[in-house]
Amino acid sequence: MTSRNSFWASSKENHRRRIWVWIVSIMVQLMSYVGMLTVYLSRIRLSYSDGAYRTYEEYISALCQGTKDALAFQDNLAVVLGGLSVMIGMHGFSYLYDKRKVDMYHSVPVNKNKRFAVVYVNGLIIYLTSTLVSILLGVIVAWLQHAMDAEVLAVVGLGFLWNLLFFLVIYHTVILAVMVTGNRFITLCVAGGLVVYESGAYFLVNAMQYAFFETVSGFYVTHNPKLSVFNDYFSNIWQLKMAEDVQSAARIVLPYCGKWFILALVILAVAWVCYGRRPSEAAGKAIAFSKLEPVFKVIAVIPIGIGLGMWVHSAAYGSMALTAVSMIGSGVIACGFIEVIYDFDIKSLFKHLVSSGVAVAAIAVIFLAFKFDLTGYDKYIPDVDELDSIALSVDYYGQFWDENFQYVGNAEFSEEHMFLKDVEPVLALAAKSQKEQAEDMDDRRIVNVLYRLKSGRRVGRRFNVDFSNPANEELMNRIVGTREYKEGTYQIMTDEASYAQALGITYNNGATNLAIPVEDALKLREAYLKDMEELDFSLITGKRPCGQIKVKLPIWVNDSLDVYDSFENTIAYLQSKEAFYPVELNPEDIADITVTNYHNELNEVISGDVSETGMAYVDTREAMAVNADYSYSDEHIVTKTFLEEEEFAQITKVIYPAYMSSDWNDHRELDDNYDIYITFKKDTSYPYDRSNFGVYYKFYTGQAPAFVVEGTALGADGQ
Repeated sequence: MTSRNSFWASSKENHRRRIWVWIVSIMVQLMSYVGMLTVYLSRIRLSYSDGAYRTYEEYISALCQGTKDALAFQDNLAVVLGGLSVMIGMHGFSYLYDKRKVDMYHSVPVNKNKRFAVVYVNGLIIYLTSTLVSILLGVIVAWLQHAMDAEVLAVVGLGFLWNLLFFLVIYHTVILAVMVTGNRFITLCVAGGLVVYESGAYFLVNAMQYAFFETVSGFYVTHNPKLSVFNDYFSNIWQLKMAEDVQSAARIVLPYCGKWFILALVILAVAWVCYGRRPSEAAGKAIAFSKLEPVFKVIAVIPIGIGLGMWVHSAAYGSMALTAVSMIGSGVIACGFIEVIYDFDIKSLFKHLVSSGVAVAAIAVIFLAFKFDLTGYDKYIPDVDELDSIALSVDYYGQFWDENFQYVGNAEFSEEHMFLKDVEPVLALAAKSQKEQAEDMDDRRIVNVLYRLKSGRRVGRRFNVDFSNPANEELMNRIVGTREYKEGTYQIMTDEASYAQALGITYNNGATNLAIPVEDALKLREAYLKDMEELDFSLITGKRPCGQIKVKLPIWVNDSLDVYDSFENTIAYLQSKEAFYPVELNPEDIADITVTNYHNELNEVISGDVSETGMAYVDTREAMAVNADYSYSDEHIVTKTFLEEEEFAQITKVIYPAYMSSDWNDHRELDDNYDIYITFKKDTSYPYDRSNFGVYYKFYTGQAPAFVVEGTALGADGQ
């Protein structure tokens, strides 16, 4: 009984000393919860009065979502909780910073562990009381404004658990920082360092990989911190906001809360051990345990040196010499600075030279390891026997969606659907890329690849492939021609349900835009899948589509399907619906053709070491990237309209719709020097898109007829 009375007596006394912490915590939590809730609901009510919601049910749903955002998953609440944890944790054990207070507390006949428990529990009570009171008031406000129901209340409870565990990890980290330091400034530095160290290390490693390695790729595999609660919090908060129901939110919250709970217990145990071994004379010192001073210095100096070195690397356009010097120099300066901070004495600048040497040597080793790829990162290619399957993406930016017609990324889709078992051509291309220079490739494409190893490990890399090199065609055909590749690249291959819900289908060859009955969507899909069996690298790089099918799906999702001349089944289906027309136009349907020649070869760079007579179009674009004095003149533009059917016949044989370009057919195959605008006869039966006055086309590169070149030359027809 005496022991319990002593505990609660000490607790009450501790609360009286922390009255201002109570006040600040309550005020901050009220503003964070009730204040933000009021703002959210006020905005929604204002929008409703302005007619932003079509029905009253939508308005109520918006109010409920606003309550979830304010009382459960605020994206700015992490900063508030971090600040509260620092204030509560540091103030509770602030007596450890003053030797007189330490002596006084130690002279009181109270068990040291009990004193730790009193301060710790009181800090937790301050947080819990201020949070629960604020949330309770918020729930009442939301209920009065019809913004509360059972599901919203469940989400609020889930959010309380999420934020509590987040607070505990930071709170325990601050307490640990207090136990290993002796003054407030160093405590803040150590606490901040412990919280962000892992994230900072990942950031620096990632920056160095992209700076020094050629094959680094974050397309499929991204390496994120494993113990950083801030990273966990912010990388998942948006998903929690958008969760459809409490079950979906719980599937995200509970695993992280379990991890955070274990992490909080471990940190608290370490802090308690440090508290028990902390010497009384540590008050006022920078580091409470002298043996930790060189350890902390090395741990701090390495990221400081590398970070400043990488900043110089970026500012100096990748100069390796400056990068190395700045890393080493920053490390040396940081070592001296930390020693001065430890003792608050400039004379300590060169103290503990051994640990300084270790830190600087570690920086040098890390730089050399990345500069010369001592770990073999860029050389890594797994053996065939190690691989289970491969997923890859080749300069393809398709549009993908899930069962709810929400967009998903290319990497996510291909990773879920592509499982290449014939891995040898991919490994062969990766090996060739290591022997070739990217600048020597005429048509360089980037391949992002995911190696799935039999061990369960997933490795992401990237390499270059020269599409213009005939030697790569066979290897690419072995990849692109497989069903596994197509299923991971074209959603129509595996998704029948979406196309059964088609809202509209049209076929366009550049000029036409013909509707196809939506009830035939699955028949069209069946025909298209038969033709997809012959799709390979040679087809999609050697031919351009003769038309495109556009499928409109629910919630603004649209799919574009390229149709090639060899797609007999698809073309036969389109012909049965009177929807197929060749991409080459009939001259008899045309009223006139207007050609604009931009004379890009005359656009010059007017300063620098560039030819005075002008440059080709591609060259001028490259010059623009390095020379701000690039000049473009409208004086070079010549436009001519052609009216003769004989001229139409020659022009229509060498043009292609401007918008209808394949992902793998480089735009250079079309001549950007010319714009072609075709106007159709008003009385023609050709079903051109009547919503447009005309249609834009491009010449194939180098195939503009001689009379067009002459007719649009500078000085022609008075130009």
